[in-house]
Amino acid sequence: MKEEKVTIKELTGGEVNILNAEKEAVKLTKTGLFICTDGNVDLTIDEAEYHLQKNSLIVYFSYSALHILHHSDNLRGILIGANLEMIQPMLYNISNFNALFAIKQDPHQVITDEQYTSFQQYINLLKFVFKKERDERGKLKNETKRPIIEIINKQTELLSYALMLEVLQCYTHITADKEALTRKDEVLQKFVSQLYRNYRAQHEVGYYAEQQFLTTRYFSTIVKERSGKSPSQWIATALLVDARNLLKNSNMTIKEVSDTLCFPNQSYFGKWFKNLTKLSPLEFRKGKIEQQEEDDEKFTDIVQRGINHILNMG
Repeated sequence: MKEEKVTIKELTGGEVNILNAEKEAVKLTKTGLFICTDGNVDLTIDEAEYHLQKNSLIVYFSYSALHILHHSDNLRGILIGANLEMIQPMLYNISNFNALFAIKQDPHQVITDEQYTSFQQYINLLKFVFKKERDERGKLKNETKRPIIEIINKQTELLSYALMLEVLQCYTHITADKEALTRKDEVLQKFVSQLYRNYRAQHEVGYYAEQQFLTTRYFSTIVKERSGKSPSQWIATALLVDARNLLKNSNMTIKEVSDTLCFPNQSYFGKWFKNLTKLSPLEFRKGKIEQQEEDDEKFTDIVQRGINHILNMG
């Protein structure tokens, strides 16, 4: 069964081993938040300890280590998680990253009743959209109905984005300390920034590792751990996004596209492009449809937005 992009779960203290994190610390696979609506819970995230009670909000990030130390029997709360492919493109739409640094610095906040009501409204809307998607998929027997699923997916993305912005508002009063970012976070952040500025000329992972004075192996391990994708996947996807755009929306010859992206020659570019898309550059230009896994499409969208973000910054 395919993993859901966003999950919403009502938690109660009577559940056994919440998130499988009571016996020992576990690595989180999603980014998300927990709102405590009753009772209390003591937990650690990356070994920092927090005490949550009614109206507590805590945000957690993928690949963080969570350990639940204790919770009351009357614990109640709402747990929302989203995979990286859903969250990261939204982050590129936020011009001020200070709030994100602030969350890393102090993920636990106490919210007002008004803020909780606002969260609940977005959560109810997301639940409604999720139900609508399940109903439509149950009726889906052929591809002619696929557009309605695409519309519902966009609703999910936009509602999740609106909820994220609501969460960020709870952290705007904190003065962000960029030193709160871990070294690994900094490595990923610098890599993505350098990638979007240099991917046409620099195709090798070693180049980006050297920029941060790291071995290629250690650099690759960090990027994979913090983003879920290897550096070579990031580089290939950035090149593919640009190649598709140039083939579709420019008058360049295929050789000129190859030269622009700094491939050794047109033949090498053609083989590389077909290996990723199952189409030759000419077939793609003529409008033939490539076959891609949905997860790959999401990651491609992440990279596309990142490139656009850099271009818009000039």
